[in-house]
Amino acid sequence: MIIGQQSQAPLVPVNANRVKLARTYRREWVFFVGPTFLFLIITGIFPLIASIYTGFFQTRRGEQHFVGFTHYKWALNNDVFWTSTLNSFIFTGGTVIGHLLIGLTFALLLNSAKSMQSFWRGLQFIPWLFPPAAVSILWILIYQGQFGLLNSLLRDIGLGSWAIDWLGQPSSALAAVTIASIWNWYPFLTLVLLAALQNVPDDLYEAMDVDGGSAWDKFRLVTLPHLAPVMLTACLLDFFWTFRFFDMTWIMTKGGPGRSSEVLATYLYKLAFQEYRFDRAAAVGGLILLMMAVLTGLYLVAYRYVENLSGRQTAAPHAS
Repeated sequence: MIIGQQSQAPLVPVNANRVKLARTYRREWVFFVGPTFLFLIITGIFPLIASIYTGFFQTRRGEQHFVGFTHYKWALNNDVFWTSTLNSFIFTGGTVIGHLLIGLTFALLLNSAKSMQSFWRGLQFIPWLFPPAAVSILWILIYQGQFGLLNSLLRDIGLGSWAIDWLGQPSSALAAVTIASIWNWYPFLTLVLLAALQNVPDDLYEAMDVDGGSAWDKFRLVTLPHLAPVMLTACLLDFFWTFRFFDMTWIMTKGGPGRSSEVLATYLYKLAFQEYRFDRAAAVGGLILLMMAVLTGLYLVAYRYVENLSGRQTAAPHAS
């Protein structure tokens, strides 16, 4: 026996460990992704396929008959469908623009706050804490024609002639619901834009100070280019969520008076659960899906353009 010689265990190759670890990951990812994927299929993909399928059939005497694009043609030739579509875009566009303007304003103010930042930030998210049903009841009380807060305030300041039934007039019903929706959901844009503002490098603002840039120059050349991609993505998500919004419009006006505040969500609901024309409702849902697909394509094009443009503009302060 040789003195000082030590027995060593056989070394496992590093590549073998990597292969074993990779095999383990391939087996385990199923347990994490599988339930989520199954839930998505059951609650999302399967109902979507069933809805599209229903739009091509009509039930007669308990039997389904293939009718092709008949229901789609009916929807496209229906004036109520186009009225609801126009109202949906007006309601959604007004809501998203309101969210963006108010959210950007508050995000800039909160980002520049010198004291009590946590308090002011928490205060901004109070409207977001209330469910749309509660917000709808709150704004119904505000808009109430005889004893509502809004009309009482108008009478107190000598503008009693402006006091109307805001939810009962065709000219004001959709705008009234839009304002309530803006108030309920603007904190979402505030939160997203505030997070984006905190990621803007401070040295860019310092470079603008050295160059003698004004506050407007800082916003135009530094802040806005950094926020543009985030703003575009947040506005698209906000647009999708608002476009399918149902509960607030239904609780406050039920699409009335007449069809003045009818949006596609309430129109689809009435077709399915009041007229029991699930086939026509499915066709309307298919057209909504097509609209969202087109908007998604436009978003992808716009996002690439804005990202390239913001990249060139953010390089300008460094170049100077």
